[in-house]
Amino acid sequence: MSERFETLDSCAVYGRPAVPTGRPYLTPGELLADMDRLGIAETWCCDWRALEAGAMEGNRLLAAELAGQPRLHPVWTLLPPATGEMPAPERLLDEMAAAGVSLVRAEPERHGYSPAEWCCGGLWAALERRRVPVMLVMTSGWDALAAVLAGHPGLPVILSGAGYRIDRVLYPLLDRHANLYVETSTYLVNEGLRTVAQRFGAARLIFGSGSPGLCLEAAVGTLRFSGLGPDDAAAAAGGNLRGLLSGVRR
Repeated sequence: MSERFETLDSCAVYGRPAVPTGRPYLTPGELLADMDRLGIAETWCCDWRALEAGAMEGNRLLAAELAGQPRLHPVWTLLPPATGEMPAPERLLDEMAAAGVSLVRAEPERHGYSPAEWCCGGLWAALERRRVPVMLVMTSGWDALAAVLAGHPGLPVILSGAGYRIDRVLYPLLDRHANLYVETSTYLVNEGLRTVAQRFGAARLIFGSGSPGLCLEAAVGTLRFSGLGPDDAAAAAGGNLRGLLSGVRR
């Protein structure tokens, strides 16, 4: 696949989890070795310490450990601002810019909060002003997702965690909201990538692996054998993510 187009992985996790899933990436070299083996040009990764312990401390440690690695990019894990666990949104965005962070991750189900406006509206608005894409990991709560998309049409939202039975809610959301994108690692619908590309355009697809918890080889294979034409496959593999990140305002 790397011989035909650039592949960018939007969805990997770095570091040591409390309960290992797969073979954790404990050093940049371990992640780079897998990338080289499978033709991944660059990877955006969050950190297990941010997901499982202290979000802000984990974010800062990740940025420090990936500094000087031009192919590895930190993805910061976000929490809503009310409890003071993170800086206020505008200050947070300034710190992200200083650390070279252009993509963020939010997991309401894991971290026990609502993506609704009353809980996260200020955070979404700040991200929207700077056009920072948010990878929103959700497996339910579609009314809340629809409200986020409608209330913040300038905010690029990459839905992650979408399973193989999601099409009945995914298609109406894609049809109504141009700011919604689908990360591919768990979207394992038969001919799903090709169908989304045909109905809504390949620009809505963002390649991600979910590694190391999910198999990097499987993610690459799913894209390679998706039935997408060369231009659509190139867009899904990396062009779409590159385009979204190029629109981030510092």
